[in-house]
Amino acid sequence: MKLNEYPAAIAQVQRQILALDQELIGLQETVSFLAVEIEKRVIADVTLTNDTKRKARRLELQQSDPDFYRASIDLKKAQAKWEALGIELQLLLNQFSVLKLEERRAIAFMEMHATTAA
Repeated sequence: MKLNEYPAAIAQVQRQILALDQELIGLQETVSFLAVEIEKRVIADVTLTNDTKRKARRLELQQSDPDFYRASIDLKKAQAKWEALGIELQLLLNQFSVLKLEERRAIAFMEMHATTAA
């Protein structure tokens, strides 16, 4: 990639991260909403007489609820994608910095030879 192409590539990844941030917020809200609904069911069950039973029932409901399961999986996938985009962004920024340094070095080298030749 050429030096002048990096700003657009960096901005593109930043836009992807921003869009994914919005998706993550929605997924987190969905998971939270579903978790509250499950918690209501656990609280309403008077047969669950101690924390261990409530915890086991909560886990059972989370695993058996297809909406909760799907939302949790989607959230984890989106978080992994967000991490990958963050790594890609950092790589682009680092490559851009290296190319700028190489260009500066080349300019300094040309200036050095121009002054010694004169």
